[in-house]
Amino acid sequence: MADISYFEAWGQWLQGRSTLGYDMLGMPVIWWGRFGKILSFLAGAAVLIDLVGPEKLFRYGDRLVRSMAQGPLRPFIAGLFAGVIAGVLVDVATGPMGTDSPLRFWLATAAGGAAGAATVMIGFALQHPEFSPVARWISLGLFLLGFHFDLLAS
Repeated sequence: MADISYFEAWGQWLQGRSTLGYDMLGMPVIWWGRFGKILSFLAGAAVLIDLVGPEKLFRYGDRLVRSMAQGPLRPFIAGLFAGVIAGVLVDVATGPMGTDSPLRFWLATAAGGAAGAATVMIGFALQHPEFSPVARWISLGLFLLGFHFDLLAS
């Protein structure tokens, strides 16, 4: 695949030609589009703030932090355990196809541990009084960035 610059990709798109057969910054444009879709999905998290309400989120964050004070490693261990289960499921699912890889197992385990560690940060963030407005602005930025990459890959 030919590598094109960001501006060349937009030039292709504006001329009505697909950018899907190209690489941009060393990565296929289709993956930039998928990355954009994921960002747009994450931007929808702001809807949760409106549906649940900032007060309930604050109380949940407080409960989460108090739970972690009793056992600070508990979320990390739970995430690591979930990652191991996900890794085993990935190995079982991809084994018969001949595409199993030990790397996938370890990536799933690491992702689980990272999710557990992120739980700690989320608990503290939910307690902050400015969480709702900041989260809404971040969601808007994620949506615009995600839509931009998704549009570029279309």
